[in-house]
Amino acid sequence: MIEFRTKNGNMYAWDNEVGLFIPFSHAMRGVLNKISNHNPPSREEVIWQLKNEFPEEDVEFCYDWLNKWNRIKLKKPNYPEIHDPDKGDIEKYLLKRGFTQLLLGVTEDCNLRCKYCIYSDFYKHSRGYSEKYMNFFTAKKAIDNYFSLLEMGKRFNPLRRPTIGFYGGEPLLNFKLIEKCVNYIEQNYYKTMFVMTTNGCLLDEEKAKWLMKHDFMIIVSLDGPEQEHNRNRIYANGRGTFKDIMKNIRPIMKADYKKIYSLPVYDWRTDILKQEEFFNLKDIPQTMAVSQVSDYAGSEYYDQFTEEDRVAHFSKIEEGKIQYYQNLDHHRFKEKNTPFDALFGTAPGNELFGSISIFHSDPIRPFTSACIPGTKIFVDVDGIYHLCERVPYSFPIGNVDEGLNLDKIIKLIINYNKAMNKCEECKVSRKCNFCYQMFMTDCTISNSSEVCNEIETLRKNSFSSAFSIAEKFPDFIENSNPRHMNIKKYR
Repeated sequence: MIEFRTKNGNMYAWDNEVGLFIPFSHAMRGVLNKISNHNPPSREEVIWQLKNEFPEEDVEFCYDWLNKWNRIKLKKPNYPEIHDPDKGDIEKYLLKRGFTQLLLGVTEDCNLRCKYCIYSDFYKHSRGYSEKYMNFFTAKKAIDNYFSLLEMGKRFNPLRRPTIGFYGGEPLLNFKLIEKCVNYIEQNYYKTMFVMTTNGCLLDEEKAKWLMKHDFMIIVSLDGPEQEHNRNRIYANGRGTFKDIMKNIRPIMKADYKKIYSLPVYDWRTDILKQEEFFNLKDIPQTMAVSQVSDYAGSEYYDQFTEEDRVAHFSKIEEGKIQYYQNLDHHRFKEKNTPFDALFGTAPGNELFGSISIFHSDPIRPFTSACIPGTKIFVDVDGIYHLCERVPYSFPIGNVDEGLNLDKIIKLIINYNKAMNKCEECKVSRKCNFCYQMFMTDCTISNSSEVCNEIETLRKNSFSSAFSIAEKFPDFIENSNPRHMNIKKYR
């Protein structure tokens, strides 16, 4: 178990074996220490041994409760017996639950040189920039292969809707290819969801109208007010990009287009209070998600910051939390999401009510939150298939000429499972949200024992924060969680 304390001083524990949180007093800990031995003492002996530390009735209650708790625990080990997958396992899984998105990396070129970009010098395991562009011949093959896979999977998942995203670099540098792809899909296939993540600097009115006409989900990288945004998001000559982006998104906002979103990023020098104030403005797209600049994948980004920066950042986070929870009624009825909704609104509910794995039903993929390769398919400019856009190019899983390579997928899963050498003893494995990105370097997969040293501490702090909020604002937790609202409705 992992024990943690809230700001009110109340104690709880996370039982990873069962996948539940439980109240956990000092008396409970005392009793558990006594009965965890190979030859546990009897009920009467435990009461006698702890009589000077806790009231007798507390010890009796804790002893009886823990005995019942141990009886309802799963009798099997934390993980099922793992077996190496075969082609049948992979094919069956993907036909049922895979192919959720085809992501076309239409160019490796970019018109910006953002300081925190995954392709910058701070990330030694990423590919870096190039002037390579995908051609229509490659894109068409990828599209045809994707729809062929969806057709094969129809008998398992007939309602699965195709989703195709365009990625870079900056995808609008290859806008003519995007036009060709969309026209080809609309003429030859059925209704598809189109997604584009863009820095917004090339999103002129003509392109914006075309994207809206074809019902694109437009995701714009926008970090906040001008000074904040221009600190990191710059052209190659060092000039800030804020004014260009604002000019380009204004017609989209004026048209009241509902499918445009912001994707802000923050680091230890971001003033998150000013960032939140900015995204509350009416003419700014609502926030889809907010991300901290990654410190994984061999990142050296945070080497530039001082301890004072770190302390000041977490002080701002605490100030933001207080501000957010003191104005809950305002947040509950506002028209759009902002960074604080993502940081403070959904996180506690996800921690308390988010899905956990009571049974690890898939023995070919028992560890972390990693997907089965092929769930998403990222195609680079040369037509090589990868797990997704966030991992190094050292682990390809196919190409546009041969399709998905099941042998490579099997090898990748086997090597990944072998590297997860700490997972069976991890006390928060059922709450793990790590994936391949956390462990992949240029050509190897790091052992989890090398990467996950702080995961239990991080989760413990997250548990404490969520329960502290739940104790102070129970109505907010109840009303912000869909599962809990449904339970309440049918009481």
